[in-house]
Amino acid sequence: MSDYATPNVALPQGAFALSELVNGLFADFLSPIMDAAEAFLRVPSPASLLAFEEGAHKILARLGGHLVGSVVAILLEDPGFRSKAIEEARATASRKLRNHGWWLTSVRFLGGVLFSFRTPYAGPNRAGAPGSRRGVGRRGKGGEGFFPALAALGIHHRATPALASLVARLSVRCSSFEEASEVLLEHGVEMDAKTVRCLALHLGEEALRQRDRRMDAAGETRPFTKEFTGKRIVISVDGGRVRLREGGKRGRKRKNGRRRYDTPWREPKILTVYVIDETGQKVRSFAPLIDGTMGDADATFALLVAELLLRGAAEAELVIVTGDGAPWIWNRVDALARALGVPPEKIVRVADFYHAVEHLAAIAELVKTFGEAARKTWVKRMRRRLKRGKVDQVIESAEKLCRGRNAKKIATEIDYFRKRREYMGYDKFQKRGIPLGSGAVESAVRRVVNLRLKGPAIFWREPCAEAMLHMRAYLKAGRWSELVDRVIYRSPDGQRSQLLKAAA
Repeated sequence: MSDYATPNVALPQGAFALSELVNGLFADFLSPIMDAAEAFLRVPSPASLLAFEEGAHKILARLGGHLVGSVVAILLEDPGFRSKAIEEARATASRKLRNHGWWLTSVRFLGGVLFSFRTPYAGPNRAGAPGSRRGVGRRGKGGEGFFPALAALGIHHRATPALASLVARLSVRCSSFEEASEVLLEHGVEMDAKTVRCLALHLGEEALRQRDRRMDAAGETRPFTKEFTGKRIVISVDGGRVRLREGGKRGRKRKNGRRRYDTPWREPKILTVYVIDETGQKVRSFAPLIDGTMGDADATFALLVAELLLRGAAEAELVIVTGDGAPWIWNRVDALARALGVPPEKIVRVADFYHAVEHLAAIAELVKTFGEAARKTWVKRMRRRLKRGKVDQVIESAEKLCRGRNAKKIATEIDYFRKRREYMGYDKFQKRGIPLGSGAVESAVRRVVNLRLKGPAIFWREPCAEAMLHMRAYLKAGRWSELVDRVIYRSPDGQRSQLLKAAA
């Protein structure tokens, strides 16, 4: 993450000097560590070593939490820092802010330590705004106020950036929020599944807000990065399956005390972008871009275009689009090229070779005169022809089999090849170092969707599914820190605002 630049802080002197604070904390935690070490040395064994190592780890984790919390407390006591934080909050707020005085709030740190701070609280200035006045004590849904000094440090929802990142990361990595809560407890952080869920989804909601801002910024500003400039990039898009939970908030309750709700299946869309070298091999040192959305095909391609523009893909050496042949993908490739401003000769469309082979197998299965050996022989022969780019010969051979009761079904399979003939020049693709398949997105669908969001008795509210898709996609792509930077800075490019840099 980027470092947060702050004005010089006048650290307290005398008894509250930073060095004395640190030394005092180490002294407080030295005794339990020594006791644990002596207990192990008295009775050395695998079990006592296990207990000693786990205990020492938890003690040091709590020491770290106390240390960071104490240093943050020193910072929050500095008037200069508080004033600077409030100025920055006013400079970036979309509405005028009103100071609501000093409030007491608690913040949980990575080691599971909970600190209470008394710090300024600010909210939108509603003076003169239309609408009825809100009564005293009626905060309203979600609230709009915040603590500027804490927000300047990336502390939101009463959790430090490191703790929020850990909770969200475990929530999308583990199979459930309950399991994430158990893993946190092993790290010395006691947090129930409901709190884990809320904190993870708060981070996900902010990540989605910044993604929306990125989409708004695409095409209006220069690329945020040039990671795709001059590169050979491969783009794939595919869909998965997730069950949503709709309704259940109104209506008559059943005997079990719950209201009826619907659980329809929906198709989340997953997109992948990765870089290949001249031989067609994936560049392992370059993290792929993976993202997902519950939106429709148009929303998916709008997201794809925005990310490509912001990452310099308009100046890519070659743009390769691979897919399983679904019309909703190929029908939007021309629009994608126009949005990127990429000339037609830089766009290569590749119909997934392995899906095409599956259609060959389907034709062979429909031919009733084929025995098992004949089916395998025919598919193997057609597969070789297909890889050599002889699509017309494959179609001609399949047409000779188009007879009998399954003639219509065979004709439908043949149409798959006729409609995608121009995307099946596999011999030319191999010579140019262009991949023949869309395995990257198939794998992403499994890792992002199937292994976390899909399963027996698993249902999602759509906003929650959207947030989890986005976070898990970035985690599996190895771009988690990129997402967290956007969240803690409330910035679409993951950088501190230029306005704030100038003011610092």
